[in-house]
Amino acid sequence: MNQLADLIRRYDRPGPRYTGYPMPPAWSDDFPEPEVLSALERADARKDEALSLYLHIPFCPRRCAYCGCNVVVSPQYDPVEAYLAAVTKELDLVCARLKDRRKALQLHWGGGTPTYLKAADLKRTFNLFKERFEFQPGAEIAIEVDPTFLEPDQLPTLRELGFNRVSFGVQDLDENVQALITRGQTWDHTLTAMKQCRELGFEGVNLDLVYGLPGQTMDTFRHTLKATLELNPDRMAIYGFAYLPSIMPFQRSIPAETLPSPDLRLDLLLLASDILEKAGYVAIGMDHFAHPSDPMAKAVNEGRLIRNFMGYAVAAGTDLVGFGPSAISNVAGVYAQNEKILAKWERSITDGHLAVHKGHRLSEDDELRRWVIHHLMGHFELKWADLKQRFGVDGPVLFADAVAQLQEEVPQGTVEVRPEGVFITQLGRRFVRNLVQPFDAYLAKLSAKTPFSRTV
Repeated sequence: MNQLADLIRRYDRPGPRYTGYPMPPAWSDDFPEPEVLSALERADARKDEALSLYLHIPFCPRRCAYCGCNVVVSPQYDPVEAYLAAVTKELDLVCARLKDRRKALQLHWGGGTPTYLKAADLKRTFNLFKERFEFQPGAEIAIEVDPTFLEPDQLPTLRELGFNRVSFGVQDLDENVQALITRGQTWDHTLTAMKQCRELGFEGVNLDLVYGLPGQTMDTFRHTLKATLELNPDRMAIYGFAYLPSIMPFQRSIPAETLPSPDLRLDLLLLASDILEKAGYVAIGMDHFAHPSDPMAKAVNEGRLIRNFMGYAVAAGTDLVGFGPSAISNVAGVYAQNEKILAKWERSITDGHLAVHKGHRLSEDDELRRWVIHHLMGHFELKWADLKQRFGVDGPVLFADAVAQLQEEVPQGTVEVRPEGVFITQLGRRFVRNLVQPFDAYLAKLSAKTPFSRTV
């Protein structure tokens, strides 16, 4: 445990999450729409390859003080109709370029609070996708859920539609912490939602916790961890709270003196790691844990995890198409992010244009480095022979500087540099976000001006 604590202190610095490469801070503003349309047409030529699909549903009934997501706080339901009309048109605009490629292997609804939509509109929205895409056997169809505002008919509707994985935001079970983050989620909310999911037969139920929240103590967080483990979740995510009031002014409602000290924050993370691993959960790199029976635990042990803008996955399409405000697409060598502001996104779509806010066309070097970074994050190894076969490059020469940086980590036991390649150890998997940074050609330019979250 002392070694882990020392490593966490060493690696606790800002850095990208590498859900893509390069990450959005390196992309161009006002990226041209024709670039995205052309990418969709190129992607359409690969008609037998499945897609990943993402929908951003931005609405929330109230603002949680800790949250950094792109949300629209609307106690009134009125904005939903215009939003769904725009989603329908956006789907049609995209599908006009994907005439022959409609197979889907992954669908994820995030937010906001996707279950802000009433059951009838959940069904209506899902049917928009079902009418246009052919979900493949074994496709993961997932949604993020806030148990606080869950109606009795929503989970049954989702299961009936074919959703098979649910992620519940819990954050913390302590009443004082819940009050400080203005969430108000009780144990009964979480327990009722979890029981209903199990009764309905969802294949996977994930729980999200956050450490570093105001008011957290070792005792309260230990109680939260042990209580949530009693629910036997399939996957657990343990995120660090990013307190950035200068960027997110609503966080100013959190008194700074209520935040855990840096040492306590570290202890909270170590506590979570210790409790979850003793309970048998498998660490999935960075901040995720999976029950040994979960497909993701098996995938990490077999070195076949996939990394994309929806995080880690066991199976995913070769291209990702995002819908809704702020959604990100990764199609045929082009990244594109939609307008974040709901009104701007709706206006662009209504006018018959994709709502492109920013984007990036990958160079050959980008493609190479993305493969290296994601291969290390999913397979935890980089064999020079594989790199030579795939890209025709001499890895030890091309990445000599990166290898030199990594060799400094060898005494710490996180990575092994051998003649045949780079191998991340079991311990190093927890710090893979740091260990891939030497392969990032953009990071040095971005670090000084980009408020990345801390890697720990």
